[in-house]
Formats: sequence, structure tokens, C-alpha cells
Amino acid sequence: MKRVYSFMMLLCMVIPFSSSASFINFDDYTPQGFNSQMVSGSSTTNGAELLLSGNLWVYLNGTFDITADTIMYFTMEGFGLNPEIFGVGFDNDNIVTPQTLFQTGGTENTRANQVGDYSAGDGSVDFAINVGDFFTGTFSQLIFILDNDSMSSGSEVLFSNVEFCTTDSACLTTGNNLDSANPVNAPSVALLSLFALFFTIRKRRSL
Repeated sequence: MKRVYSFMMLLCMVIPFSSSASFINFDDYTPQGFNSQMVSGSSTTNGAELLLSGNLWVYLNGTFDITADTIMYFTMEGFGLNPEIFGVGFDNDNIVTPQTLFQTGGTENTRANQVGDYSAGDGSVDFAINVGDFFTGTFSQLIFILDNDSMSSGSEVLFSNVEFCTTDSACLTTGNNLDSANPVNAPSVALLSLFALFFTIRKRRSL
């Protein structure tokens, strides 16, 4: 019994206590200018953070599968001048496609999917977008937007803790109330199963 107990305690230590999808590590990518929207400014990566300054759209090159239950979760914070567009999106051919873009804020009304009314200075806000409710498919470009044609400098936005998950995983979705999302750190299924097995063994031992 002592060996079983020791083995289970070891497993508990090595199994993560969160079943959340992992955050995107921006340092694993090289942000590139999207379409002709890389007008001015710069992008800076720092682990789970991407900082955009100026007037630019950038994309990460990869494989991003969107299914009917895919949720995109991220935190966004804008600084300085309020731009025309804050947003995120997906694409395959480096051409602006409003149907696969999400506008999270800014002063300009666009044809992108409207999911927020964020303004610079609103602080750090979490978004959980049910992407699969809008479209599905496989995309090679994940886009981040700071658009401010009228003032090419003076605006910044920080995207952080970007993750993809589904309605069955620990990534939180809040339906229509997107700007009140909160990150979820739930015990993993494997860990809960181990605890259940442990207490079952303990109970049998006491009988």
C-alpha cells in the first residue's frame, strides 16, 4: 500500500494542475506584415505577449484549425491614442477578408465581425470569442490588428495569453458578454481520476 501511495503522490506532482490549453509563445514565430497594412511602427514579442506600436497588421504563420466549437481566448490592452481598429483574425491568402476578422474596438465601424467596443485606456480586458460560431476551416495566418491610418504613431496594443480550446475544455467562454471573460485553471481530468482512485484505495483499506 505504501508503494501505491508513493507512486500516486509522484504522479500528482508531475501532472499539471490545469487542463487549460497552452498559451501561444510568440517567440516561436516571426510576425510578418499582413497585406499592405504594415504601414508603420513595430511588433515586439515576449513569450506569451505581442506588442504592436504604430499602424500595422501582422500575422503569425502556422496551422490554425477552427472547428464548430473552437474558442479563441486572449487578453488585450491598448495604450496612447485610440486607433481606428483593434482586432484579430484569420486568413490564408494575405488578402483582407472581413468575414474572418474580429474587431474588438476602435473608432471606425468596419465589415469585420464586431465583438467589442474597446477604447485605448480601458485597461486590460479578456476576450473569449466563439470563433466556430462565425466560420470553420484551416487557416495559415493568425492576424493581430492595430490600425490607425489617421495617426501613424502614438498607438499601442498588447495582446497576451492567446490560446485556442473548445467548449469542452477549460478555456472559458462567456457567450455574448465577451469583455468580461476570466481565465480558467481547472484540475485536469487525469488528476481528478488519480484522486478518486486514491480515496477508493484508502476506503478499501479501512474496511
